[in-house]
Amino acid sequence: MEIKISSESYNPLLKRKEINLQIEHAREGTPERFDIRKRVASKLGTKIENVFVVTLHTSTGTHTSVCSLQVYDDPAAASSTVPKHLVIRNLPPDERAKVKEATSAKAEKKAAKPPEKVEVKPSKEGAAKPSAKAEEKPPKSEAEPTKPAKQ
Repeated sequence: MEIKISSESYNPLLKRKEINLQIEHAREGTPERFDIRKRVASKLGTKIENVFVVTLHTSTGTHTSVCSLQVYDDPAAASSTVPKHLVIRNLPPDERAKVKEATSAKAEKKAAKPPEKVEVKPSKEGAAKPSAKAEEKPPKSEAEPTKPAKQ
């Protein structure tokens, strides 16, 4: 796997480098995000906790992937800006499976609980206003035709 940096810029507001890469992976499948994180962290001389793969795209039939990374100055800046789903995607495969199992267990517990009943109290405004009664129409007799018969 060969990594080439196509563009790099620094975002001082978010305290991160935004890097676009091209990854050549001949005779291999698309590399995992965690492997890319390890290689880029070692190449840039930073900790793996500061590197996040945002996008990873491989066109059909090619052995080249285009990747977008964010490299934060410190883990505190990363924890406040990186969305939770990206953090989960960038975990090692075994840890990612554990997190998915934990979230599915929480979802099952929520589904098992019956929904709480909410009491609806009539508003004071509705009681003060007189209710409009619908006009009652007398029932139609069966002898009266509703439409004139066609001849």
